[in-house]
Amino acid sequence: MARLSTHVLDTAGGVPAAGVRIALSVRTSAGWQVIKTAVTNADGRTDEPLLSGATIPVGTYRLAFHVGDYFRQRGTALPDPA
Repeated sequence: MARLSTHVLDTAGGVPAAGVRIALSVRTSAGWQVIKTAVTNADGRTDEPLLSGATIPVGTYRLAFHVGDYFRQRGTALPDPA
């Protein structure tokens, strides 16, 4: 079974990045379509794979990590845009 999972680390803080919103999109003829969203848990991992199954369809995928929101929640001053 094929699985696409993710693990996010906050290397600046030396900890797993808990609470990071992730969006998985696939490119279609109409543009990018979000197919799954998740938020990392206390270990910086998603609770379930972003994609899984006997095969993962061939395509062009994009992962968007909303780290600006993560750092703002931690009180980090960021430029605008982050």
